[in-house]
Amino acid sequence: PVPQALAGQRTAINLQGVERAAIERGDVIGLAGTLVASVLVDGTLELLSDAPRPVKTRTRVRFHVGTSEIMARVLLLDRPELEPGQSAFARFRLEAPLVALPGDRFVVRSYSPIVTIGGGTLLDVDPPRFKLKAPPHLAHLTLLQQGSPEAVLEEHVRHAGASGVRLAALSGRVPFGPARLRELLDVLLAAGRVLAVERDWYLHPESFARLRERAVVALETFHRANPLRPGMSREELRGRAGGADERVFAALLSALEAEGVTKSERDKVRLASHAVRLTPEQQRVVDRLEQAFLEAEAAPPSPEEALGQAGVKGDEEHELFQVLLQSGKLVRVKESLFFHARAIDTIQAKLVAMLRERKEIGPGDIKDLLGVSRKYAIPLLEFFDQRRVTARVGERRVLRGG
Repeated sequence: PVPQALAGQRTAINLQGVERAAIERGDVIGLAGTLVASVLVDGTLELLSDAPRPVKTRTRVRFHVGTSEIMARVLLLDRPELEPGQSAFARFRLEAPLVALPGDRFVVRSYSPIVTIGGGTLLDVDPPRFKLKAPPHLAHLTLLQQGSPEAVLEEHVRHAGASGVRLAALSGRVPFGPARLRELLDVLLAAGRVLAVERDWYLHPESFARLRERAVVALETFHRANPLRPGMSREELRGRAGGADERVFAALLSALEAEGVTKSERDKVRLASHAVRLTPEQQRVVDRLEQAFLEAEAAPPSPEEALGQAGVKGDEEHELFQVLLQSGKLVRVKESLFFHARAIDTIQAKLVAMLRERKEIGPGDIKDLLGVSRKYAIPLLEFFDQRRVTARVGERRVLRGG
C-alpha cells in the first residue's frame, strides 16, 4: 500500500461496503459532500473545423468526461447553431447524472455516426436553471472563463443566493484545491466581498443586502396592517424574507439588532421604531378587560365573556385581547382559558404552601383550596406540571424537588 496517490497516477483502491455491481465506468470517488452529481453542466464548446455539419441547439450528442459517456442535449446559449471551427458557451442537459469539476475537459461525439465533432472545458458543474439566451448567465460564464481566481470564487458565492454555501460544497464548484480555496476565501473575507455566516459557511454581501431589505419591508408592511400587534413571529418573517436557511436568518437578525433596526422579544421581531400605541378609548377597553380577569381571580371568564363585559365589539376584539395577552398581564393556561398573571402567582403560592404541609394533593384538594370547579382545577394542575412546580404521581401531585 501507498500513503497517497497524486494527480495523473493510476492506483488501486480498496472500497469497503460497496458492491462490485454498483460501480460503473465513469464513476468518481471523493470526500463526502465535496462533489456534485448534476444533470446540467455549462462550458465552452468548440466544434472541429472538419466537423461534418453545424451543431444546432438541442442536438443529441455523446458527451465524454474522463471515462464516462453520457447522452446529452446541446443547448447553445447565444446562437441557434454552431458552425465548424467556431466556439460558444453551451449547456449540456445530460440523460444521467455526471460528477465532474470545473476545468475538466470534455469531448463531444455525434450520436450517429459515432465520430468526434468537438470538445471544450467545463465552467460550471452545477449551474442555476435559467431561460435560454439569458444575458446575465452569459456574463456569469464569461466571468468564470476569464475572471481572476478571486472573482471566480466570489461569483460562486454570489450564485449560492440567500442560502449561502458551505466550504465543502464550494470545493466541488471551483477549479482550485483546498489550501488555495481557503487562501482565496481569506482574501475575500478581508475585503468584505464575502461574509461568513458561521465557520465554513459563506454568503455574498449582495444576497445579505437583499435579505435585509426584504425583512425590513416585511416588518414595515406588517406594522402598518397590524398596529396593535407588537411584532411578527420569527418564522413568518423568515418566510416573507425569502425563506433563508435558519442560520443565515439568525445572522441577519443579529446584524439588524446590532444596527438598532429591529428588536426581538421571545419569538417576536419588530422594528425598533415600532410601539403599540392605543387611543384613549382603546386603553380604557384594555383596562376593563384586565379588571375582569383580576376580579375573577381563580375562576376567570372566557375571552368572549370578558370582551362582552368590557363592551368590546367589532374588528378590534381579537387585537385588544392580544394586546393584554402579549403584555404578559394574561397567562394562557390552556386553549381559551386565561388567568391574570397576578392570579397565577397567588395560586402558585397557595399550592406550594399546601403541598409543603400535606406532601401530596389531588384535584379535590385544589378545588377546595381555590373554591373552583374541575373546569379550572384540572387545567391549573396540568399547567403547574408543565411549569415544573408540581409532578404527577398517579392521580396525585407532589412538589417537584421535594
